[in-house]
Amino acid sequence: MTNSFKKAVEKIYHEAKRDGRLIEGKSLNELKELALRQEGVIQTNLGSVASDSEPMSRSAPHTRNSVDHPFGEAEDQLAEKAVEMLRRDRVVCLDTIVGDGSDGITARFLMPENYAQVAYGLKLLFEDTAASRVVEQPTYTILYFADEAFEANKFKKLVDKDIMVRLWMGDRRGEQVKICRNTIYLGEAKKGVFQFENWRAKTIDRQGLFLHFGARRDYLWIYDLESERPELQERVTGISGLTATGKTTTLCRKLAKLPREMSEMIGDDGGTLGHDGSYSAFEQGGIYIKTEGLDESQPEILRAALSSEAFLENVAITRYPYTPDFKNTDKTGNGRAVVRRDKLGLASKGLRADRLDYIIILTRNPLMNVISKLTPEQATMQFIYGESIESTGGDPEQAGKFKRVFFLDPFVAGDRLEHAMTFYEIIRKNRIKCYLANTGHMGEKEAKVTLRQSLAAYNDILRVQLRFGSEPDHLGYHYPIKSDRANMDLMNVFPMFQDRELLKRKVTDFLKGRQEYLEQFEARWGRIPDPIRESLPYRPEQIDTSFIKRENHVYLE
Repeated sequence: MTNSFKKAVEKIYHEAKRDGRLIEGKSLNELKELALRQEGVIQTNLGSVASDSEPMSRSAPHTRNSVDHPFGEAEDQLAEKAVEMLRRDRVVCLDTIVGDGSDGITARFLMPENYAQVAYGLKLLFEDTAASRVVEQPTYTILYFADEAFEANKFKKLVDKDIMVRLWMGDRRGEQVKICRNTIYLGEAKKGVFQFENWRAKTIDRQGLFLHFGARRDYLWIYDLESERPELQERVTGISGLTATGKTTTLCRKLAKLPREMSEMIGDDGGTLGHDGSYSAFEQGGIYIKTEGLDESQPEILRAALSSEAFLENVAITRYPYTPDFKNTDKTGNGRAVVRRDKLGLASKGLRADRLDYIIILTRNPLMNVISKLTPEQATMQFIYGESIESTGGDPEQAGKFKRVFFLDPFVAGDRLEHAMTFYEIIRKNRIKCYLANTGHMGEKEAKVTLRQSLAAYNDILRVQLRFGSEPDHLGYHYPIKSDRANMDLMNVFPMFQDRELLKRKVTDFLKGRQEYLEQFEARWGRIPDPIRESLPYRPEQIDTSFIKRENHVYLE
């Protein structure tokens, strides 16, 4: 099948260059100046650039990829429409590297001049240099354009908007093209690179799996059983979760407290988990954060978001002198900011780690403990179930509702069972320890899981000071029984349900949902090997209800 997307973007690029309409090779400052000349783009009193997008979130209901949804005439017409609409426009072309450049991956972003603010934000996100860059043959190309339906879309709900987003995945490097019609949301470009990296790492280069997770590195004093004394040791932890579950917050908090200890964030939103257990991030310049609720409790992120080099998207701005107001979410709960890594005191200089020690899977579910320990089989099954909540960054109309997303990653393409089995082999072979963390609410009264409680649990995991029982809890997980830093009275869910029958009913309903999801998954992708499939309960009769009814529990380490 002819790659009509690749032909279209090359035609747009070369025709604009031939006609003198191409704006390329611009430095960061030149892009900022260009962005500020566009309608609706302002410079805040802090010096940062701010603008609103249409729509104000990713267009998930309107997105398809060529692997899971074979392309046809509609996609060919989309490519032709892009060429037609950009035939006379001045076109901004931004070329960047992806990751630290050692894999030889580059990205090209094309858009009409009036979307120049998006190019500025992407330059901040992917490049750690202000200098210009032009590449000959980009690995990935992402194109924005709008047509006659764009203005009318502003008055419609997301699901009803006339938007079309398509990704041509390709079989070789360089064939990957994403076309975005009637959206100027920066996250579409970022997630385009994300999804192409996902596909490349797994299918084209076969490096491992690109996961929806960031990573942090901590050097901590940890008691060594052989030397019988504390030793300063390196620990690298991957943090995985859907948007708005606390990935960035968890990655950007310091656990180091003692002399010579150190904490740093390696990557924020996505990275490759190599077959050898290594980790590599893909955004060298900055991170794309959610600003909802951003305040002094997250000092590192707040400081970066208030920098003159930040790009603010859909953030409330006061009237003159144009000050960002992160507490105001009247416009949208999906305010965003691209902040520079060099403005984050915890950002590492490199994007790689030789070995991952832990993976913490974030969820938001009142039936889950603050932290639970998982076997490799359970971790794989937990990722398959992908239990979490919807956010304003995905589908604003469904924000806050429970959902299941395979591997907590809406950008996976191809055979899901193969994807899961690859993950299982990597963590089993490299002995990566996995945990499930609840960052939402828990218990009968849905008490908030505080950031302090979560960080205390993570700190104890890294320092080997958190102990788990061998007896499964009400959902089959190994629950914590001893912690040095966390409040054990608020760690486990089952004591927080005074009405044990209510807990039993909620667990029954939850497992029915799991069973339905499992049946649908296996009907499409094949049966999961039994040791993995049966590692977590999916039928009410698999739960020992006597555990729920007991008032006192005997904990075994």
